[in-house]
Amino acid sequence: MDLPSHALRYFVAVAEEGHMGRAAARLHMTTPSVSEQVARLERRAGAALFVRTRTGVVLTDVGAELLPMARAAVEAQETILTWAADRVHGQTGTVRVGVFAAAGGQLRPAVLAEMAEHHPEVEVVTRRTARGEGLTALREGSLDAVYVPEPLPRDLPGVRWVTVIHQPRVLVVPAGHPLAGRDEVDIGETDGEVFIPMAGGDEASVAWWLVDPRPSGVRPERAAPAADFDEMLDRCAAGRGLGMATVVAADHYQRPGLTFVRLRDVPAAQTALCWRADERSVAVRAFVGTVRRVAREPAQR
Repeated sequence: MDLPSHALRYFVAVAEEGHMGRAAARLHMTTPSVSEQVARLERRAGAALFVRTRTGVVLTDVGAELLPMARAAVEAQETILTWAADRVHGQTGTVRVGVFAAAGGQLRPAVLAEMAEHHPEVEVVTRRTARGEGLTALREGSLDAVYVPEPLPRDLPGVRWVTVIHQPRVLVVPAGHPLAGRDEVDIGETDGEVFIPMAGGDEASVAWWLVDPRPSGVRPERAAPAADFDEMLDRCAAGRGLGMATVVAADHYQRPGLTFVRLRDVPAAQTALCWRADERSVAVRAFVGTVRRVAREPAQR
């Protein structure tokens, strides 16, 4: 069975957008054209790939099985296209990268070293962003890529992303707190504490970071959200509440009055690299490819 690469690209776009119209806009095509291409792919596959609903489309079991393979095929083709463009046009340009707090950790300097060695004509400019600012700047075009803590918002039209690093989570506590002298704690030991969330995230993301609710069903009390990571740390140091961070953030943000204690019974935090789905810049695509390659190294996991 022959499955054209462009049909797989349309399928991936529809699956990621969850909507034919949004996928068409992302692909710079008309909605009927995308719908027809998906229908042709379904006929070739011999099964429905989507269930059409009043608000969009949802993957069927067959579609969910195809999606990771289709993504791999599309990414392989993009790698070849980038390679061909490099040989013909070079990779001069600037890549503007947003970073929230210490997102990406030790991956970022490794990526910069790889870029300097293999793509010396590309300048990578890093900019610190607030929690919710990076994705907005990416969509508006003032950033080309952004490292963002997961979980990401469910609705990310026009954006592609990949998980690039996993980091254990830590509890941020004032130095005089009873838990400050511990090496590790269970999340249940923080029941009854006040937590300082970060502003700019959706409710699902905030709840995930605060482990709300706990496995026991306890809902942690929340203080007013901190405008940025530094404000959260300052308020923790002042005894206004506890916070959540990662082990890499603990390495980067050590300061008097604060202690970071590892949490041993919660899932690790993950960082995603996000970029525009319709990105055509050879320099940006070279940067994304470099991040993905470096992230696969065992030392980064």
